Amino acid sequence: MIGETFHKQLEAVYDTLPADRFRKMGWNRFKELGLPTKKNEVYRYIKLRSLYGLEPQQSERVVTDEDLTAYILDECQESCLVFVNGHYQPALSKTDALPSKVTVLELKEAIKTFGAFLSNHWTKTLGDETDPFVALNTALQESGAFLYLPPQTKVEAPIQILHVVTNSLSSPRVQCFVGARSELTMVSSHVVLRDTSYGINHVTDLHCEEGAQVKLYQTTFGEMSQGWHLEATRATLKKEAHLESIKMTPGSQTTRYDYKIHLLGENCEASLNSLNLLRDKREAHDNVLIHHHEPSCQSNQLFKSVLFDHGHSSFEGKIYVEQEAQQTLAYQLNANLLLSDNARAESKPNLEIFADDVRASHGATFGQLEEEEVFYLKTRGLSDDVAKNMLIAGFCDEVLGKVSLSSLKTHYTSRL
Repeated sequence: MIGETFHKQLEAVYDTLPADRFRKMGWNRFKELGLPTKKNEVYRYIKLRSLYGLEPQQSERVVTDEDLTAYILDECQESCLVFVNGHYQPALSKTDALPSKVTVLELKEAIKTFGAFLSNHWTKTLGDETDPFVALNTALQESGAFLYLPPQTKVEAPIQILHVVTNSLSSPRVQCFVGARSELTMVSSHVVLRDTSYGINHVTDLHCEEGAQVKLYQTTFGEMSQGWHLEATRATLKKEAHLESIKMTPGSQTTRYDYKIHLLGENCEASLNSLNLLRDKREAHDNVLIHHHEPSCQSNQLFKSVLFDHGHSSFEGKIYVEQEAQQTLAYQLNANLLLSDNARAESKPNLEIFADDVRASHGATFGQLEEEEVFYLKTRGLSDDVAKNMLIAGFCDEVLGKVSLSSLKTHYTSRL
């Protein structure tokens, strides 16, 4: 049976961890769901056999401040939370730029103060969770981080969450509670300091109260071609809350981003943007569910991929509109630029609408560079390569143009 050995290895890791009620809840839910197979529609394009060949191993490498210097963004020099192999590291983190009323704790410490909220939240979300790897993260995470912004708190400095990986399997978790009318910009970033295969199973869980404003960037640094990167974003938005995410990835052996966003109050808005730049045999797969529960909410999905060589991407997105969610605005577009005969992209946009006063659209495009456009630029004195690069940059700019952090935009455009 595919995955049976991998499941036993995960169970052995779980058995070594200290007993914990929430961890047990996660493990029980993971066992209920089971490891995915090709029969799971959302994992149809994932090379599961390769993933299940990954052996969870520990690394003895010590991470120092010097190891981190190159990966901390200029805007985040004093607002960077560091994880090593899924463990939040207060000693390596920098928080001087954060307002004093912002709370940053290890999850196990946060349970002592915020236990009632976390218990109610995890009980509900785990019961509704359909992705086994999110449940597995709850079971295997040992020292996540809890970030709390009280009402009407504006964090001027963006907060970088820097995940450093030296083990073959890490399970970082960031639990973030943003109070009413508070504002936060967060950068979720990963770097791998190992030369062999690895696995990241990361969860970011956002709870946005009334009027909260959150901007989330997601990216990686350096080469990550040999590993598995599974990253899930879970978010609940109350009345008039706003969430914008911007993700850019060069892919890896397999990269998969999974989003589930619940719009729970009137006039809230979610905007998800993504750019995959895939060379060699790298892959990136996106799975999205935006669930409209209440009236007068808006959601936007813009997912783009540029595929070179044998690059492979897939997109599965759903907009779900409840009967009560009248006057919904919901848009979804997946656009793919294939620059090789060997590149491959799949797309499955989807709408499920039970309200009758809705404006919604979804679509997917697949194409190559237009020869006429390349020819036009060449007639203006540009070389073939420069002309093509300009057109590729133009395709990407709709996503990159939304990036407001200058150092992060430089990082993105240098990759492009």
